[in-house]
Amino acid sequence: MSAITNYHPSYVKPQTYPLSADTPTADPLAPSLSDKVARDLTRDNLKLKDKNGDGKLTVSYKFLDQGAGEFSQARKKAFKSAIKAWEDVVKVKFTENAKEADAFFVLHANPGVGGYAVMPNDQGTASIGIGVGDKNSPLHSAMIHELGHSLGLDHPTGDYPENNHTHTAMSYSNKWWLPTDNPRLRISDYNLTPAMHDIAGIHRLYEPNYETRKDNTTYGFNSNTERDHYTLTSADDLTNFCVWDNGGEDTLDFSGFKQNQKINLAAETLSDVGGRVGNVSIAKGVVMENAIGGSGHDVLIGNHVNNRLTGGAGRDKLIGGGGADTFVYNKASDSTPGNPDILEDFTSGVDKIDLSRVLNDAGIEKPELVSVLTGRKGELTLSYDENAKMHKLVLNVSGKPDSALLILSKGPIAPDDILTHADSKPEPGPEPEPEPAPKPRPEPEPKPRPKREPKPKPKPEPEPRPTPVSCPRPDTRDTVYGFNANTGRPSTTLTSACDKPYFSVDDRKGNDTVDFSGFYQDQQIDLTPGTRSSVGGLRDNVFITQTTVIENAIGGKGNDRISGNSADNILIGGAGADHLTGNGGFNTFSYHFACDSPRNNADTLLDFTTGKDKIDLRKMSENAQVKLNYVNQYRNQPGDTIIVHNPFTGRYFLGVDLTGDGKTDFLIKSTRPISNEDVIGLNIQDDGYL
Repeated sequence: MSAITNYHPSYVKPQTYPLSADTPTADPLAPSLSDKVARDLTRDNLKLKDKNGDGKLTVSYKFLDQGAGEFSQARKKAFKSAIKAWEDVVKVKFTENAKEADAFFVLHANPGVGGYAVMPNDQGTASIGIGVGDKNSPLHSAMIHELGHSLGLDHPTGDYPENNHTHTAMSYSNKWWLPTDNPRLRISDYNLTPAMHDIAGIHRLYEPNYETRKDNTTYGFNSNTERDHYTLTSADDLTNFCVWDNGGEDTLDFSGFKQNQKINLAAETLSDVGGRVGNVSIAKGVVMENAIGGSGHDVLIGNHVNNRLTGGAGRDKLIGGGGADTFVYNKASDSTPGNPDILEDFTSGVDKIDLSRVLNDAGIEKPELVSVLTGRKGELTLSYDENAKMHKLVLNVSGKPDSALLILSKGPIAPDDILTHADSKPEPGPEPEPEPAPKPRPEPEPKPRPKREPKPKPKPEPEPRPTPVSCPRPDTRDTVYGFNANTGRPSTTLTSACDKPYFSVDDRKGNDTVDFSGFYQDQQIDLTPGTRSSVGGLRDNVFITQTTVIENAIGGKGNDRISGNSADNILIGGAGADHLTGNGGFNTFSYHFACDSPRNNADTLLDFTTGKDKIDLRKMSENAQVKLNYVNQYRNQPGDTIIVHNPFTGRYFLGVDLTGDGKTDFLIKSTRPISNEDVIGLNIQDDGYL
């Protein structure tokens, strides 16, 4: 699912965002370069105003249809495409020749080049001029840039490498050029969509449009976006765009290009496609699932969720990243002995190689696993090449010597890792969420979505592979497993959201913690001895032995389910709409940031026991720089904290107004009562009684 994470920099204070050394740039809530440039682009805080107070922003625009300022029909079409690109990103509605609106724009042609635009003002009027003096300039010249000005974005300041069109359309620095008849002449190309920093910036001024492209969407070739700027039809197309998407299982398809390409599915990264450099990017908080390369020697890079990577023809390098990834082969020519693909991080038992299409087209019911190829159609070998230091998959597709499909892998490949058309379709699992995430979603409750994540086959051994390394158990010190681990063992140490953990915990001393804070997927973390947890997008991959008591658990950025045990547990859900269960003991539910449980993505405590369990808000109060005060109802003061009961639903709510606007910014739901004395870090006014 491509999800726009709840990224609301205008609503949540920047200091509430966590950032650690192992936080990847895709973290939708962590401060990033996009946030830095976004503040620069909006430094004057100029924006259109909702004049009639209806909660909507509307802009009426008209083209000057006379004299030298008249637009051609082709330029009018290009301008309307630019308007759609901005409407997709924020909730500002443009209507041509509307009589009533919050702002009025007049669009006209200039005899020169470039363009100009008026920044937002109290009158709500703006004039936008687009230069048409150079016949070589593209039809969309300067349109995204000038519309950005009229919406409130300024030019970026500062001399840094990202101050160019690959990162912001508001820059004067360009890296893309159009071919001309004169080899001595270079013509600048312009952004077809807002770039990644522009999107981050405009979200500081207006409400993000979370209704954009919520279904399965393909960008590039075979596009179903209904947007010219996201659609490719020819190998000669010169494209540039930044993806803004809010749902579904989505694909970057650059199959029609012949050049060597780099396609990166991580948010806030650049891809080089169609012979250009840095011309495709993904906005902060967006999750893309699939990538399709062309006929060149491509590099495809996945992200933290379950990806389908199709390299196509050429000698491709495929990097799945985190999650359970599938590497797809449709033809024998996709990976030949002369130009074999390399799987850089294939993990047996987790990742898959999909040969169903090539087998079906060849009429092979199921490949025959053999130790040595004899020339028969359908024979398949799995071996290790000592000279190349690579694992090899070889499939004889037609019985001819030149028909072999050869795939190289740095990790071993097992027969069960291969998908054929005779295989049953992998059982779908719940789709991992990014951060995004702690993004306040429009819907009040998270929805699990089906995902193509393959279900690992049941294993006879009582504990997951690999079995625990044979070294002494941790001593009496407090031990952390996972992220921020102090075990000194690579097998129980996580450093990246793309890690694929598979380990057992056998620890009988100290006050210990399992930390899966670096993952974005929905996770199930169970501290009960003898149970398995499903973390990092995998299933049943962390095991706690029968004799082990782990006291504390830290969730990630997805919608996690965390269960304690009979000990006194500290449970930290992290971002996302988490469900937390103490399961006995004197438990503490701890919150460090306001975005750990925002109003529209709140946690639920399933067995909170008043007078016994605690809710610790000290760290959140410190990070938000707001003192929390218990009140009966909001008084429009920052830090107002209320505890109420809804008799219709039976739910109890702890709400905090962090900004003083009388609205809940932080919320915890509970199925059982909460007292103000159960909350650590909450100031309770002395009522004069003992």
